[in-house]
Amino acid sequence: MRQVFSNAVILEGEGLDITRGYLVVDGSKIEEISEGSPTGSSTDLNGAIVMPPFVNAHTHVGDSFGKDMYLGRRQPEVVGPKGVKFEILKLPQQKIISSMEAALEEILKSGTLAHVDFREGGLAGVNLLRKISSALLQTIVLGRGEHKGEIPGVLARADGIGLPSVDAFGESELSEISGWVRSVRKIFAMHAAETEEQNKISLKKTGENEIKRALAAKPSFIVHATHGSGEDLKLLRKNKVPVVFCPRSNNILSVGAPPISKAVELGVDFWLGTDNVMVCEPDMFEELRFAWACLRRENHRAGRDEARKLLAAATVSPTKKLGLNFGPISEGGSATFIVLARKTNLEHISDIHAGIVNRARADNIRAFFVAGKGIFNQKLR
Repeated sequence: MRQVFSNAVILEGEGLDITRGYLVVDGSKIEEISEGSPTGSSTDLNGAIVMPPFVNAHTHVGDSFGKDMYLGRRQPEVVGPKGVKFEILKLPQQKIISSMEAALEEILKSGTLAHVDFREGGLAGVNLLRKISSALLQTIVLGRGEHKGEIPGVLARADGIGLPSVDAFGESELSEISGWVRSVRKIFAMHAAETEEQNKISLKKTGENEIKRALAAKPSFIVHATHGSGEDLKLLRKNKVPVVFCPRSNNILSVGAPPISKAVELGVDFWLGTDNVMVCEPDMFEELRFAWACLRRENHRAGRDEARKLLAAATVSPTKKLGLNFGPISEGGSATFIVLARKTNLEHISDIHAGIVNRARADNIRAFFVAGKGIFNQKLR
């Protein structure tokens, strides 16, 4: 089926470059992107924005049933080893399943086509998420185990291993697990430097902070780096290890704000994630808006370039390294994109990238195409 969409603002390529014109879809692929108007009939998008879907690079959907149970608690009491999160995970399975299904639906409804979930509960937890995963939403499942002996079974079923901290295993075990994951070409990731306290304990115990210790294990990426220094960020850049920032979760759990502005300045590869559903709704529009506020707080000169990089971090930047079957909008590429209507909130914006980052909402989504097929009005599961 051949489809032509005209009068559009298209965010094209890895740089999300703006093309004001039309888009031709042939089957599952994009045949043509061009400025101006097409010949023949077309669907007029009335100036709507065509952009890549979001990639939520860090979620925990398993605790969806316990929304806002962080109230009155410190971060370790919420998501630490003995935190309330793990009490939620002990609830009857049907309650856990129904809340997880709702979270997955919300993820897709808000324009996200892929998410990376750090799944608790060992092999059983991985299997549960596999069982309920949406047919449309791409769920990358990173499992974990209580002890090293569980890891091979988890790894066989999951897309990789996602550890809660660099202290989840001893140094030699961590190195061994990393080797197992890399040998089967899967993802190995971990949380690091989320709290100042964790970093201080690491320095006192080992003489090195959490990011340096994490890098020694050769991860695919790390999550948080909320208390990463400029030197830490330079090490991440040198080792070509991306970092996933989760600014809303960090702030709500009172552990600080991630160094997004510094990462932009230093050219660090970073992505965005919404973290625990018990803390934040898995809405990347909300995450972008808050991340932009954090960035502007750090750097009052932040402008168009920074907004574009932030939008890329939430969309095209993770796609290649995560091995997703979609990527930037380009000729010959997958016809996978969302269409944002220019409602009142996106009218009269002076910059497209900044306008999306600071103002766009899930209710702006007019259409959602995956491999050339419109899914917006279909059932999500």
